Amino acid sequence: MARLVAFGDAHLGRSHLAHLRDEQGRNVREEDFLRSFSWAIEETIRQEPDGFLWLGDIFDHARPTYRTFAHVLAGLQRLADAGLPGVAISGNHDTPRVRGTGSPYDALERVFPSVTFAWRMEAARAEIAGVAVHAVPQTLAVDDLREQLKVAAEAIRADTVSLLIAHVALTSLDELREQLKVASGAVRADGVNLLIAHVALTSLPSRAYRDINELEVEESAFDRAFDLVVLGHYHAVQKISKRTWYAGSTDTFSFADSPETTKGLVVVDTGSGALEHVENPHERPLATVSVQAGGMSAGELVDAVERSAKGTPDGAVVRVYLNQVDPASFRQVAMEQFQEAVPRALWVQVEPDMGADAMAVQGGPTVGSLEQEWLAYVELQDLAGLERERVVSLGARFLEDARGDTA
Repeated sequence: MARLVAFGDAHLGRSHLAHLRDEQGRNVREEDFLRSFSWAIEETIRQEPDGFLWLGDIFDHARPTYRTFAHVLAGLQRLADAGLPGVAISGNHDTPRVRGTGSPYDALERVFPSVTFAWRMEAARAEIAGVAVHAVPQTLAVDDLREQLKVAAEAIRADTVSLLIAHVALTSLDELREQLKVASGAVRADGVNLLIAHVALTSLPSRAYRDINELEVEESAFDRAFDLVVLGHYHAVQKISKRTWYAGSTDTFSFADSPETTKGLVVVDTGSGALEHVENPHERPLATVSVQAGGMSAGELVDAVERSAKGTPDGAVVRVYLNQVDPASFRQVAMEQFQEAVPRALWVQVEPDMGADAMAVQGGPTVGSLEQEWLAYVELQDLAGLERERVVSLGARFLEDARGDTA
């Protein structure tokens, strides 16, 4: 049997918290994802597996930048130089929405013949160290996905029939019966059928949002002919059933996305069906603290945030809940003061809870300028396939033009 390293959801090119830049002007969170991908490549080689599996959404969208594409190209070259074959599928983020649109996997497919790329919305099959890997990529609709899952399962049955024919010698009825027994045993023992796909399951914990172009099926959609199922899309490593797992993502994303689960990759033992999770030591930490802020003045709020955030990891994105905070006190504190209160944090995300009564009487938080509100709005949006900075600048320009028209 084989040992395979599997990971997905690297989301290279994602520029969350777009205003945070390093000394070279690069988005800090985008660099996080690139660094975690590089770690995953080196850890794959260190594990000395028989091959690797990429579970979709390696790119954050189907039109990556040259720099992002080159990073993946270099990673695949490292794996090829190590003599590792692989199978890769596209996910909901890096699958073109129109069949005629080009895919980054198309270009990679032309360079790395030792890797089977499934990105054309059609199932593909490859063999690694005797394991049949059935790769079902993202499709345009759930019905299409179900159809491709059936195609993959039918390929297993076709293999079974071929194997039976190969074992049967049509000389006598008794010999035929004996050969059928031998063939049946050979089919069961000859290898493992492993399915990889990028999909949400109906049995997943309830989520507050659905991802862009997300497809969702029940686990029973995976034919029993598959011995193992390893999935991408859900960013937390999780065992769904005896044969079905999510590998999780390579780095942390946001507080809405299982931040308490360590990120990394998995090593699949196809003989035992067991998965070992290997943690990424470089993942960006996320931390949450709460402050009972009722009755606090502006200065007391800042001091309370400083005290509560002590002990959070260096470089973390820190979320601070201000419970029952007085709106008047909160409005007197600039966001920069909260950031300065936790100097070792990458970013401090303050979420005030002012209570229904206080909101009704005193109003909500201060509303910034149109440009500030536009920047804050865009920051929360998933702009797959778009250049975030260009969207921000275009919006700011339109607002400026509108202000000129009304002057």
